[in-house]
Amino acid sequence: MSNFTVNGVYSYSSANIYSYLGRVPVSERKLEEAFREFHVTPKGKVDDLKELDRAMYAEYSEQVQNQIANQNGEKVVPWAGLMAQIGVRASGDYEKDYAAFNDAIQLLSQGAIDGQAMTYFAGLKSEAQRVFGLSNKPDAAQAPISFEMYQAQFLR
Repeated sequence: MSNFTVNGVYSYSSANIYSYLGRVPVSERKLEEAFREFHVTPKGKVDDLKELDRAMYAEYSEQVQNQIANQNGEKVVPWAGLMAQIGVRASGDYEKDYAAFNDAIQLLSQGAIDGQAMTYFAGLKSEAQRVFGLSNKPDAAQAPISFEMYQAQFLR
C-alpha cells in the first residue's frame, strides 16, 4: 500500500483512494489534477476523496443529461408525416403521439360517409402500424460511457 501526497502536504493511502474513487491514479500529479479539475480543496481527510467522487459524478451526470437532451432535440420523428396528414402535430413523445393519432383517426373515421374516405382512413391506420411499430419506438437513452470509464479519464 502506498501513499499519494497532494500539494506536497496532504497524504492519501492508495487503499482509501481505491475505496472512494474505484481506481488508483498512476501518479500523485494525476490526483492533484483531479482535485483541481473538480474544484475540491484537499485537506488530508478521507472526506476529500468522497467530495471528489461526488463532484466527478455530478459532472458526469450533467454531461449525460445534456447529451440525452441534445439527442432528444435532434431526433427524427418517423410518424410526424403521418400525423400531419390528419392535422395532428407530432410532439416526438411516442406514447402521446400514438394516443393522439388514434383519437384523431377514430373521430375522423366516424365522420366518413363515403367509401373513398373510409378507404383513405383504413390506409392511414395500416400505415400507422408500420410507423408506430415497435422498431420505431425509442428506447430509454443510454449513457455514452460508464461512470467508471469517465473517472478513468481523470485518474490515468
